[in-house]
Amino acid sequence: MNESHIAKVDLNLLKSLRALLEEQHVGRAAQKMNVTQSAMSHTLSRLRIVFDDPLFIRNAKGLEPTARALELSGKVSFILGEIGTLLTPKTLELSQVHAHFRLQTHDFIVASYLSKAFHTTNDEAPNIIFDVQILDNNAYEKLDSGKLDMIIGAGLKANPRFMQKRLIDEALVCLLDKHNPALNNWSTEAIFRYPHIKSSLLDDHDDPVSQYGKNMGLSERKVGLYAESLNLQLALLPNSKLIAFLPESIAEQGSKLYGLELKACPFSLPTLTIRGMWHERHQNDQVHKWVRDKISDAFLNIN
Repeated sequence: MNESHIAKVDLNLLKSLRALLEEQHVGRAAQKMNVTQSAMSHTLSRLRIVFDDPLFIRNAKGLEPTARALELSGKVSFILGEIGTLLTPKTLELSQVHAHFRLQTHDFIVASYLSKAFHTTNDEAPNIIFDVQILDNNAYEKLDSGKLDMIIGAGLKANPRFMQKRLIDEALVCLLDKHNPALNNWSTEAIFRYPHIKSSLLDDHDDPVSQYGKNMGLSERKVGLYAESLNLQLALLPNSKLIAFLPESIAEQGSKLYGLELKACPFSLPTLTIRGMWHERHQNDQVHKWVRDKISDAFLNIN
């Protein structure tokens, strides 16, 4: 251990570096740390000396991290997380907890499960504020760098740096207007005779309905409409001949809200597994674990 290197760094420097990495803007990082912009600029100068690297290059939008800064990002978040765990009292006083919990997920998971978890959490810990974002292609990178606290979604890929938990398995069912003529002879052939709503986020390889049709040599699937959001599909089905293939939880909402017909699919489709994922740095964090437990409970108590 090099004590002379440790002597150069204090926690506020590391916290400022994390803020700069997250915001990539001196002014916004200063607001996050509750200091003046001038003080943050001075801190950035100190950080450059400590790490012997420019760390950030100014551009039109603010700051662009150097390769060295990106390398430090995950390590800094991990170190600060571990220090936070070390200093957290053994008894968790929820009324005194102030936290900003950032997660990415699918819209239907919010509607079906997470909204309840957020309300329950807020009742017991009113100062835990959720920042809910739609799952995007950079979710794993943001989780790794500390810009996210958790991912909740379907089809998540395993990663040795991330912890994960299966939350629920959902059946895929069909949802359609009550007057859709496909209901007159509900069968695989009827389903492939009428147009479907398809998620624009799935290609044919990832879409189990398209795969089934190809494997069984059925006529080419008719796609009448593409929609990025599963929640959007609910509003697009009434008074149409469209058929949607949705997780059962959101299909039930469509049935209640729009009077749509929910039918079991006449051919076999794989179940949809929803998982939660978080970085190992948060595994033993008391607040993070408490929030994870509340989220997990929402999937167990779905009535």
